[in-house]
Amino acid sequence: MLRKIIQYFLWAQAKLILWRYQPLIIAVTGSTGKSSTKEAIYYALKNYYRVERSYGNLNTEIGVPITIIRGKDAKTNIFLWFYNLFHTLFLLVIKSKQYPEILILEMSEDHPGIIKYLCDLTKPKIGVISWINEIPVHAVFFEKAEDVHREIQSLVTFLPENGTAVLNSDNDLSLAVKNKVKAKVITHGFQNADVLISDYSLFADKDIFSLGMKMRIEYKGSYVPLRIKNVFGKPQAYALSAATATALSLGLNLVAIAKGLEEYQILKARTHLIPGINNSLILDDSYNSNPDALIAALQTYEDIVDLIKREKLFNLKRRILVIGSMNELGKYTKEAHQKIAPFLVKTGDLIILVGEYTKDTLSECERLGFNKNNILWFPNSKEAAKKAQEIITDGDFVLVKGSRGIHMEEVTVSIMKEPEKAEEYITFEEPK
Repeated sequence: MLRKIIQYFLWAQAKLILWRYQPLIIAVTGSTGKSSTKEAIYYALKNYYRVERSYGNLNTEIGVPITIIRGKDAKTNIFLWFYNLFHTLFLLVIKSKQYPEILILEMSEDHPGIIKYLCDLTKPKIGVISWINEIPVHAVFFEKAEDVHREIQSLVTFLPENGTAVLNSDNDLSLAVKNKVKAKVITHGFQNADVLISDYSLFADKDIFSLGMKMRIEYKGSYVPLRIKNVFGKPQAYALSAATATALSLGLNLVAIAKGLEEYQILKARTHLIPGINNSLILDDSYNSNPDALIAALQTYEDIVDLIKREKLFNLKRRILVIGSMNELGKYTKEAHQKIAPFLVKTGDLIILVGEYTKDTLSECERLGFNKNNILWFPNSKEAAKKAQEIITDGDFVLVKGSRGIHMEEVTVSIMKEPEKAEEYITFEEPK
């Protein structure tokens, strides 16, 4: 009941602020990649507009209004809720010249009707779908996978005729809604896209920790090269191409967009390379996980391995995958954890599995013929971290990934060369 009361008052406050300031709303949703996409859009626009975006997990009926009123994530802090109330009153009475012209709002898809609720509140002009998974995330509150797909797809059906829908051309479930949209549609991706990614590759200037990616972004016969350090992987390329499509819809040109995107910084706990103990190397992607995100992380990991071998950037001896359970998959949990097994078997020399759900992964890996001596299972991240500390040695390249609820960041910290620098790379943020 208290949450419903808070939700109602936040909705009313947010609606008043939107009426007062009339910002252009860019809404971003998807099964995976929405936070990185939101960040990339912010960097594409920030040099040319007064723009702000939602932070952390502020993407629900509570979080989105907090972003709109530029409030604090109060949780149970009564003083912060009073701050939010008086801050909203101040913004209503004294019009701030600093309030954003554009708000980039991440929207959760974790239960039926949430996208409609948030769109009714915000009236977005631009809608961006990052990626829709075949096996859905947040499936617990939906009867069928198709219901989750429709929830995400619904975002762009709420756009006005003079709005823009940004869809990933490489994702069939995103494209499926293309003909149901009243707004203009701009696609982006590696194939058959309006905003086309080409010549994608990884590079390293001097050592493995100068890793980055370069690519070319093409649009209507024009193109710009992009070369960004400390950002790599095709999911990040999608975030940048989605940001390009969004900025183009607002009238920016490719050169201006590229200049902004060159400043883009990857969020914590998403594909960071970190020095490990005993001359090892860590690829930390511990923020969250689902089948599509894990498969994408494994592809990035393999791309880095290829670059390491080609450029002799690291004395690679053993590939170690530390994989945690994928949560919030509902009735698809068993299927999802079995589905990832062939990709792990193909990629890793040693596989460390963490969490109850990964028992299904363990069984499937063994069924596929993976050496039982090279696969370990632990019930939680603390025990996995302790074992990882014992066995990590010179030349090991370790991928760490799992859902927030299983806290795979504990494994990363335990095997970092300089754990005191953990907060530079990873997040200890609690799942919503």
